[in-house]
Amino acid sequence: MDETAVEPGDQMLACAIGAGTEFTESCTLQKVGQDGETIYRVNHPGGGFRLFDIAADGSGLVPHDGAEGAVNTLDGDILQVAVGEDRYRFPAQANAE
Repeated sequence: MDETAVEPGDQMLACAIGAGTEFTESCTLQKVGQDGETIYRVNHPGGGFRLFDIAADGSGLVPHDGAEGAVNTLDGDILQVAVGEDRYRFPAQANAE
């Protein structure tokens, strides 16, 4: 049973929330504008969420609150971001600047 409610404009995102979990398409990704910046909000299937900013050097994503570091790994066109025991797979785009 899939209890994930997807709002219009949300994008499904593969995530593995917690230690020892497998990736599933159970998170949703939203772009949120705040003070002229784009923040990425990942909604977890259990109701939690995490906010990300683009790293200052454009190399990946970092947690918006900066409380924990992130490990970014690029695999083809997928950016895997690990924060603590949670892992996320974002579609990667080359920096066009």
